[in-house]
Amino acid sequence: MRFFYNSLMDYLAERLWLRPALFGVIAVLVVALAMTVDQLFMLPFAFNIEPETIRGLLTIMASAMLTVATFAVSVMLAAYVAAISASTPRAFSIVVADSTSKQAISTFIGAFTFSVVGLIGLNVGFIQSSGRIVLFFATLCVFAVVVGTLIYWIDHVARISTVSSTIDKVQIRAREMLTRHLIHPGHGGTPVFANAQPSERALAVLSRFTGTVQFIDVDALSDLASEIEVTVHVAVRLGDLVGQGTEIAWIYDGPLEAIDDAAKRRISSAIRVGQSRHRSEDPVLALKTLSEIGDRALSPGINDPGTANDILDALVQVFSAAAEASQDAGTSSQHPRVLVPIVDPEAVLTAAFEQIARDGAGFVEVAVHLQHALSVISNCLPAAWADPLRVQSARALERAKAALDHPYDLSRVEAAAKLAAT
Repeated sequence: MRFFYNSLMDYLAERLWLRPALFGVIAVLVVALAMTVDQLFMLPFAFNIEPETIRGLLTIMASAMLTVATFAVSVMLAAYVAAISASTPRAFSIVVADSTSKQAISTFIGAFTFSVVGLIGLNVGFIQSSGRIVLFFATLCVFAVVVGTLIYWIDHVARISTVSSTIDKVQIRAREMLTRHLIHPGHGGTPVFANAQPSERALAVLSRFTGTVQFIDVDALSDLASEIEVTVHVAVRLGDLVGQGTEIAWIYDGPLEAIDDAAKRRISSAIRVGQSRHRSEDPVLALKTLSEIGDRALSPGINDPGTANDILDALVQVFSAAAEASQDAGTSSQHPRVLVPIVDPEAVLTAAFEQIARDGAGFVEVAVHLQHALSVISNCLPAAWADPLRVQSARALERAKAALDHPYDLSRVEAAAKLAAT
């Protein structure tokens, strides 16, 4: 259920029509309120606003907001394209989920809808003296909101197309995913090593689909395990590529004769297999997306080692923040009957640093900064990460030795690679 909830939230966050539709509905409700006031309340004092006054304001707003909304959409899409072309296509779903631009466009379209509906109410005669007062002050409020939104949005859209803005958004997502991984290494189940094997009497459950493991619904697996009183041992991890007929789980420690085809289908459905990795649960994908931005900056066509160093700084912040959060929360397991293989530290660190270590080996400033970053991260993460971090440092040093020619450059990298020497 959590996968469908996260997928729904991600889907809605990426849709550009949702907020404008909601704001349009709110605008209609405000005008409907003005119509209702005429029928329910009478003013105890003499106060009247001429229809021409409100009609003029609404006409100006309606004509201006349609133009502004169209302009805002074109600018926003151009900013998205510029941001993705400067980073990586994998960051598109994160960048397009930006709420500020959609908030601005929703405000403009909502103001346009409000103006049109208000004009209809005035011209048809639905809104009388009491309602015109409500509509007048509502128009002033909408006008103030539109002006404030436009000023703020102009400043925001100037930043959204920059690489630093994309890095910030991807960094936040990577920190969230890594923190969740450190707190729930077994996704809520009992974490086990990937090479852990079941007993000989274990009953295998085969995948009904071909693709990539996107989500493991531990709650659903735990419900089934509790009903039948068995242990469910998941055989795959997030991001694993499986084929139809591949073993994805084992069942043991219970009445295996109670496992029928329906139970196997429930287990197969709980281990969701899709076309590609899903960003809502996968820390490796989030870290790889962040690393790809730095790797792209190292391409010969861009040749921007400074951005690669910025990515290394962002990765340091991601690992340190996630480690701090996991130390405060601790590692948790809510479903002891479900065993889930953990994503080992080697895979996480490889996703984060291998691309930059490989393509940045010929840049002395990147090679040195990478060694410093690994050393800082080693002081934040638990002891289980020490050996994989040393392996990453040693690999990066070997790549730098093969890529760098000048003795001084190589000496700088060797001096920075203190982690590899331990």
